Amino acid sequence: MRRMFSSLSVPNYRRWFIGGLTSNVGTWMMRTALGWLVLVELTDGDMGALGLVTGLQFVPALLLSAYAGTLADRFPKRRVMMAAQSLMLVDALVLGLLVTTGTALLWHVYVIAILDGIGSAMVTFYVLLLAAVVAESGLTWT
Repeated sequence: MRRMFSSLSVPNYRRWFIGGLTSNVGTWMMRTALGWLVLVELTDGDMGALGLVTGLQFVPALLLSAYAGTLADRFPKRRVMMAAQSLMLVDALVLGLLVTTGTALLWHVYVIAILDGIGSAMVTFYVLLLAAVVAESGLTWT
């Protein structure tokens, strides 16, 4: 058990792990909130609208993940990751503002879902940073 968690002794890995965990929790809270907002608040249980908002969140990741890998190879990984996280933060703040002020419309949610999907596609390569923060001996379970 001690060997399995040995990478947590590396400060940079702990930061990476906590940041990734926090980001992942926030991303799934946002996705759940978008679905709830569409299903309960903006429509009266319209399953088509729910399916569309869910698709708009995941299709960009499906289509753009290969390009995210190209960006990861051509640009500094940290900058691309920070840009993607910033995009996801801004769209969450905009959604929160729209909902709080009561001005959220269905098309707003669709646009935010697309932007969130694009951000998610770019964040998928954060795993590539793992090799930079943990020594090679900590990457395998041999």
